[in-house]
Amino acid sequence: MTTRRTLLLTTAAAAALAVAAPALAQKVQGVTDKEIVIGKHTDLSGPAAIWGVAVTNGMRMRVEEVNAAGGIFGRKIRFIVEDNAYTQPKAVQATDKLLKRDRVFAMVGNLGTPMNMVSMPESDKLGVPNLFPFSAAALMYEPHHKLHFSFTTTYDQQMRAATKYFVENRGKKRVAILYQDDDYGIDVLNGAEWTLKAKSMELVSKTTYKRGATDFSSQVALMRQANADLVVLGTIIRETIGAAGEAKKIGWNIDMVGPSAMYTPQVAELAPQGVTEGMFGVGQTPILYPDTAGPEAKVWMDKYKAKFNRDADLQAMAGYAVMDLFVTAADKAGKNLSVDSLVKGIESIKNHGDIFGSAPMNFAANKRQGPDPQNSSVLYQIKNKRWIKVDKISY
Repeated sequence: MTTRRTLLLTTAAAAALAVAAPALAQKVQGVTDKEIVIGKHTDLSGPAAIWGVAVTNGMRMRVEEVNAAGGIFGRKIRFIVEDNAYTQPKAVQATDKLLKRDRVFAMVGNLGTPMNMVSMPESDKLGVPNLFPFSAAALMYEPHHKLHFSFTTTYDQQMRAATKYFVENRGKKRVAILYQDDDYGIDVLNGAEWTLKAKSMELVSKTTYKRGATDFSSQVALMRQANADLVVLGTIIRETIGAAGEAKKIGWNIDMVGPSAMYTPQVAELAPQGVTEGMFGVGQTPILYPDTAGPEAKVWMDKYKAKFNRDADLQAMAGYAVMDLFVTAADKAGKNLSVDSLVKGIESIKNHGDIFGSAPMNFAANKRQGPDPQNSSVLYQIKNKRWIKVDKISY
């Protein structure tokens, strides 16, 4: 005989199952049978917009190709982009929108070290991967985290190799530095100091600037007074041109070298009176020009120009390559896409190249950085407003 207590328990159990059933059947955030929703925040209006706009264009091109071909296992990619204006407050706002309102499956290609540093803790809380950010800071993949993957050598690693090259091959003995006073700049500083310490040397001058600064007269004067014979730059595009211009203004003919953040066509092409001529930069992808690109890259560059009415630059190529990495990983993840299967898909990527000649990518369960950290950097120099390869460098 069914008692009232038994009936109540049975009813409660049924209710609990009814509540639990939708949760059990709940889809992965940002993934349906028809689409994969991914997002990013980047600089579309601030001092690094030269990076942000072109990178986004390149990423969109790859998304459009994939969608035109039917998507990934029938799922089209919906790519949502928010402007962080290269500021942390706007990065926080954009992150909150992407994670909680748009409910993205993954963040792909967020731009800026400081912006990623305020964004990653929030995406981590919700179990959303932060993939291939446009920051070469070690903090993008260290300490090891299941959801963090990087596609670059770090600023630290790049400047270890560059400083070593100039000391050993160019006989530099008095190294100075100008760097942005944030995580990005500190990474550049750490790389230069690592090499100098190994050679029982020290920086002869350390100078900093605030993001958005336009006057570098005092910093350049201090480095000149220290009788530096090499300046390491922890600058981005506008600041690189500004520092070089100040050196030329006071008649200081000094070798300068910086990491991938300043290694862009604009530093060579937009500098007034050729003030950056002879400057050195480090990258892991050659800057291609219409008359130097291989056949496949040339076809892509023509398509880019037809679509955006501007020449494809390194930033656009990097954006395309990063989105291709995500597409490759999602394809390897299989039809039942989840965060776990995506992570395994990335970890299975081996010797992944691109049409632009970038360093190959290799990931693993214990390896979150794609390129070989010691041997993927290349030194380039500006000659006649073009970046020309000097040598492969390592540390």
